[in-house]
Amino acid sequence: MRAAYVLWCFMKIAFLSPAWPVAQAQNGIATYVDIMARALRKAGHECVVITPRLMGTESERDVFQIGPIKQPIWEKAANAVRRRISGGQLFDNKPYARSMAEAIDRASQNAPFDLIEIEESFGHSYHLQKLLTAPVVTRLHGPHFLVHQGKIEERNRQRIDAEGVAMRTSRAVTCPSRSVLDKVASYYGLHEGFGTAIANPVEIAAEAWRLDACNHNLLLFVGRFDSIKGADIMLSAFSGLAARHADLKLVMIGKDFGIERADGRVQHFEEYARAHLGDDVLARVDFLGPVSRARADELRRQALVCISSSRFECFPYAVTEALALGCPVVASATEGLTEYLRADEDLLLANVNDPDALEARISSLIERPERARQLGATGRQSAIAQLSPEKVSMRALNFYQHVIAGDPMGAAGTVLQK
Repeated sequence: MRAAYVLWCFMKIAFLSPAWPVAQAQNGIATYVDIMARALRKAGHECVVITPRLMGTESERDVFQIGPIKQPIWEKAANAVRRRISGGQLFDNKPYARSMAEAIDRASQNAPFDLIEIEESFGHSYHLQKLLTAPVVTRLHGPHFLVHQGKIEERNRQRIDAEGVAMRTSRAVTCPSRSVLDKVASYYGLHEGFGTAIANPVEIAAEAWRLDACNHNLLLFVGRFDSIKGADIMLSAFSGLAARHADLKLVMIGKDFGIERADGRVQHFEEYARAHLGDDVLARVDFLGPVSRARADELRRQALVCISSSRFECFPYAVTEALALGCPVVASATEGLTEYLRADEDLLLANVNDPDALEARISSLIERPERARQLGATGRQSAIAQLSPEKVSMRALNFYQHVIAGDPMGAAGTVLQK
C-alpha cells in the first residue's frame, strides 16, 4: 500500500534550470530538467520550470522567468561597507534567492508546490529554503570544489563555502553519483552515506546506431572546448591516432570556452589547435561548435566511436546520449560511470587525464569494428535497463514522497540495481 501511495500520489514540482528552453540552452542541467519534467508529467504530475534565462521567442505555459534582482538601498550600503572592510569580493546570494522565491510564488498561484529542486551552484538552495515552506531538494551536478580547474581564488573559495552550507542544511540532497556524494561528505565533514544517488535519465532513441551505416574513419567528440571536458586530451589522443590511421578524421561539437594556459591566457579552438597540432593533423579536425540535438545524434550515427575525455563529470550526457543510440563509446573514467555501466562491456574506459590510454582504447575499436558493434549493442541495453526516463522518474518520485513526509533517509539508496 505504501509503495502504491508513493508512486501515484499527485505532486506539483518546480525545477530550477540555468537556462531555457533546452534546445537553446545546450546545458546538461537543462537536459536533465527537460527529460525529468516530461517523464513526471507523463506519469500525471504537474511540473514547472523556473529559470533566470529565457531564450528564444516561444512562450511555454509551465515556464516562469526569474525577474531582476532587487536589493534595498540599505543592503547595498551594508555590503559596500563589508566589502571595504574585507578588502576583497563579497559573495551575497540572498538577493537572487529572493528573486527565485518571487518567481516560484508567481508559479504557485493556482496551487502550492509540494517540492522544489535546484542545482547546488553558489549554494542558492540555502537562502531559497529560508523563504519557502515547501521542501527544497539540492541536486548536485558538479560541486565547485570538484569542478574548478586552476588556482582557487577568493571568489572560488566563497562559492565553495556557500555550497557547503547549502549541503549541510538542505532538507535533502541528490546526485547522479554515489562517489561524488561520498567526496562531498568527506570534503565538508558530513555524515557517512550523505545524500541519495539517483541517475540522470536519458531518452532512448527508437533507431539505433549501425556499424554498416557509419563511417569507420570518423570519430566524434561531444563537449565544450575547455579543460573540464578534456578537449585538449582529445586533441592529444587524436594526434597519435592520426599518425597511425591515415584516413581518420575527428569532428568536435560544443561551445568554445577555450583552454587556459599556465600564464592565465585563454586559447580558443583555432589558436590552441594551431599551437599543438601539425598542419596535416589539423586539416583532419572539424570543429563545428554548438549544434542542435538532432544534428548531434546524426553525427553520432555517422561516427565509429563517440568519445568523452572529461577531467570531471557526475554522469555525462555526452556518454549516456550516445549509449541510448547504441553508439560505441570510449570515455575517461569519471565519477558515476562505473556505478551504472560495465567497463569493457557497455563502454571502454580510460584513466582520467591520460591521452595515451584514451588513444589506445579508441584504436582498439578502429582496428576491431566488430568489437565496436558489440559494445554499442550492450551499452544501449544497459541504458534502457537503468537510465530510461520512466524508471528514473519513478525512483525520483519515491524519493520526493519521502522528502515531503520529512523522511528523506527512508528512500535513501545508492543506484538503480541491475
